[in-house]
Amino acid sequence: MSIHKSYFNKNNTLLSQSTINTAKNPVTEIYYGGGYYEKECVFTGYPNDTCIDKWGATLTGYSRQRVYKNYSRFIFQPTLTDLRTKVTNNTIQLGGDCCGNGPATHTVKMVNTSFFDDRLLNTQSAKLNRRATSFDLILFTIPDSWDEGVGYDYDNSSLTSTLFDDKSYSDRPSNWYNRTTVNSWGVPGIYDYIGTTPTIIATQHFDNGNENIELDITTHMNSILTGATANNGYGIAFVRQLENLSGLTESYSVGFFTKYTQTFYEPYVETKYDDYINDARADFYEGKTNYLYLYVNAGGTPTNLDNLPTVQVFDNAGTEVMASTTACQVTKGVYCISVTIPCDTYTTPCMFTDRWSNINIAGVCKNDVTNKFVLKSNTDYFDIGTNVNLPKHYGYSVSGIKMDEKVVSGNVRKVLVSARKEYTTNEPAAIDDLYYRLYVTQGTTQVETVPWTKINVGYNQNYFIVDTGDMIPNEYYMDIKAISNLDVNTYPEIIKFQVVNQANYFGNPPSDNRQ
Repeated sequence: MSIHKSYFNKNNTLLSQSTINTAKNPVTEIYYGGGYYEKECVFTGYPNDTCIDKWGATLTGYSRQRVYKNYSRFIFQPTLTDLRTKVTNNTIQLGGDCCGNGPATHTVKMVNTSFFDDRLLNTQSAKLNRRATSFDLILFTIPDSWDEGVGYDYDNSSLTSTLFDDKSYSDRPSNWYNRTTVNSWGVPGIYDYIGTTPTIIATQHFDNGNENIELDITTHMNSILTGATANNGYGIAFVRQLENLSGLTESYSVGFFTKYTQTFYEPYVETKYDDYINDARADFYEGKTNYLYLYVNAGGTPTNLDNLPTVQVFDNAGTEVMASTTACQVTKGVYCISVTIPCDTYTTPCMFTDRWSNINIAGVCKNDVTNKFVLKSNTDYFDIGTNVNLPKHYGYSVSGIKMDEKVVSGNVRKVLVSARKEYTTNEPAAIDDLYYRLYVTQGTTQVETVPWTKINVGYNQNYFIVDTGDMIPNEYYMDIKAISNLDVNTYPEIIKFQVVNQANYFGNPPSDNRQ
């Protein structure tokens, strides 16, 4: 499993019946309640008297006094350039593959501003604004393109005649009424309660009110990535029943960090995709599903074939045991086929051959590729009977990223985890249940950027890919965990490194050493 993060290209908070722009604020306050009455004209005592309100509507009689609902909606657009590239070049298989890897998922993630302090639950801030509890938020699509804006403050109450050049306040679009300077929303606030309804693609319930946002947008995002739907972004709001409440003396809000936060908690769309490689070429057993891989590189760079290759498998007598079968693609430049040899069909160990055909790169036909593997007895893999086996322990060394190395953002590293069998000098081993994670520290808190993820199994080695292109410049820590017969061993801080911007790197930047 790998993770790609698509950070927000732009965001803003729309305030009901307001032209205020708050795009650059590091926090979005999504709220409802605390509405008010506004008298449009003086009532003369005659019910049929009319007047014109500030929106140009004609009001008669008692309708001249309007009730204003008070609420806000957060809008954002993720940057998808890098994600599109990974989908186009087959680094990411949206639908999974034929070698055990499932489909990709896409999740909106935003950190709650009160997530780290339970004392903030149900507290009251300024202007009768209380932190909300027990509510639902919806995620809806935005039908049109829009501009972010340059505002910061949520109101202009601090402005005086001497502060008209205060750049923290702006009433330029986007706002409740307008998406650009010359274009309004189809309906103020994007949707209303009369003629339009939002296209809701996800809903999340909040019990305490300090939970983080995790909204699944897989189906809609796949539609964007395949070109069927435009990327105009998304909006987050309270459900309509809460927005429509009136007569509340308090407003109720929930806060999340925006793209302009000065913390590590910048919001993003998380794409999880399976690109796990479990190469059985060195440990191919009868009676189980084994995966064989073809790796294609050009000049040391993973390279896609023009089409999917086909594979045949032959036994030690040259007899075809698997007819020509089309392989599937796992990730860029990597192809796979699953092979099962029944038990007790052959005297083990014995040599088999796999032949890969239909290999074309950039319109040029290449020769067939023939590889070999040894069929091993299933008793070497399956231990059925008494559980007397002791956990296996190994010594580990990591290469690809050096301790305390400064890695320029955008570099892609292939990290090798070399395992050595215990009590041996140099006997390598590839471990099935080996995991890694990446995290940063914020004070005493560890913030995971990559959760425990299974490390690929190659030929007598384990490895994984670290793509720093979507990693926020910071100091990162790497832990490794091995599991053997219910025995779990964790090796903390096995590597510590920094991701830095090119502009902040002094000296010769490290090269991309992906192989």
